[in-house]
This record gives sequence, structure tokens and C-alpha cells, in this order.
Amino acid sequence: MEYCRQLLKEIGLEQDRLEMYEIAASDAPKWVGAVKDLTQKVQALGPNPLRVRRQVSGPEAVSEFRVEP
Repeated sequence: MEYCRQLLKEIGLEQDRLEMYEIAASDAPKWVGAVKDLTQKVQALGPNPLRVRRQVSGPEAVSEFRVEP
């Protein structure tokens, strides 16, 4: 888990975008809480700074990676 968080940091993403939860299949309320918690964290962090923009002109789509400092 820590290795993955370090990789996120190296590529310019916040480490808080990755979490791991151990939840039993029968524990639906805990799963709902974990989803809400992570959703709130990611929304507070804002949009992905490495998001892919696509421009479609005809049958081909050109992807462009944009990295903001």
C-alpha cells in the first residue's frame, strides 16, 4: 500500500486518493461509510491534475496528457 502511495506521489497525484479497506461482504453499512468517506476525501482534493482530454475529429480520437504544475 505504501509503495502504491509513493508511486502516486511521484507521478503528481495526492496520496490520499488511494485507500484500502477490509470489509466483510455482510457488512453493508461499513462499506457505505467507507465509500462516503473516500468520496468526500477525493472531492476535497479536486479534479485529477493528470486527466486526459480527448478531441475527436472523425474516426480517430487524439488523447493529450496535460500535467499542471
